[in-house]
Amino acid sequence: MTIPESVRTKLGVKIGDKLIVKSENKRIIMESPKQISNPSNALWNLFGKPLNIDAAKLVEESWDEPEEPSKRKKLGGGKRKAQNA
Repeated sequence: MTIPESVRTKLGVKIGDKLIVKSENKRIIMESPKQISNPSNALWNLFGKPLNIDAAKLVEESWDEPEEPSKRKKLGGGKRKAQNA
C-alpha cells in the first residue's frame, strides 16, 4: 500500500515503517506504533519505581534458610558435583 509522501512526512512515517491497521465503521485506520525512546524507563514504570535490593545479600540469606525436603528441587540426580575453580 502506498501512502502519499505528504502524509508520511506530516506524520513522521518512513518507507518500511510498520503500522497498526484497524477497521472502524467501514473505515480503515492506520496508526504508528508507540515509539519507546528509553526501554529502561518503560520497564521501570512497570514497578512504579526502582527497587533498592541487595541481590547478593538476598541470595546469601537464602542459603542460610532451612528448606523443607519436599520443596527441594533435585539437580543432577540429587547429587552435588564438585566444580573446579
